[in-house]
Formats: sequence, C-alpha cells, structure tokens
Amino acid sequence: MGSTLVLICLMLSLSIAVIFPEMKYSQTSNTSISSEFEYMVNKQRKGFLILGLLALLTFFTSIQTLSVGIFVLHLLLDVVFGIYAYASFQVRASLIQMQNISSVDEDILELDEYEYLKQAV
Repeated sequence: MGSTLVLICLMLSLSIAVIFPEMKYSQTSNTSISSEFEYMVNKQRKGFLILGLLALLTFFTSIQTLSVGIFVLHLLLDVVFGIYAYASFQVRASLIQMQNISSVDEDILELDEYEYLKQAV
C-alpha cells in the first residue's frame, strides 16, 4: 500500500513539473510561432513522456523487487528528467522572449516610418 502511495505522489510531482510550464507557454503562445518552434515543442513533449515513463517504470520495478540497483537507475533518470525539463523550458522561454522583442522592434520601426511620413507632409 505504501509503495502505491509513493508511486502516485511521484506521478503527481512529475506531472506538475511538466504540466504547469506547459500550460503557461500554451497560454502565452500566439499565432506568429513558427513551425520550427512547434516541431521543437513536440519533440520536447515526446522526451518528457519517454523520460517520465522510464522513471515511473524503474521506480515501480525497484519498489516491487526491492532492488537497489534499479532504484539508483531511477534516481539517475530523475536527475536527467529534471535537467532536460529545465533546459527545454529555458530554451522555450528565451525563444518566446526573442520573438516578443523582434515583434516590438518591428512595431517601433513601423511607427518610426509613419512619423517620418508625417514630418514630410
């Protein structure tokens, strides 16, 4: 019974670690996101799924068999999952910020051109 509760807590913590940032970025995404960005996000989601399922599988197996070696493998997978999630969310955040900055620069450039036309007339 205890291992089942630990497994459920693990699934919840992994889900929270990925779902909250996913929800944040999906709400802030706009229509100007390129297909390359969408491809990268889909690849990252597949990576989350694979690493998360491997972590759950190794945890469940190590608890059921009481194997220290498999549990150490699980801990290593958790570390890899955390680093992967952190790096992928940082990359997404920087790309979104770069897109926002470039769109602001284009708006400022359009306003400057409009001001030049107003002065010329």
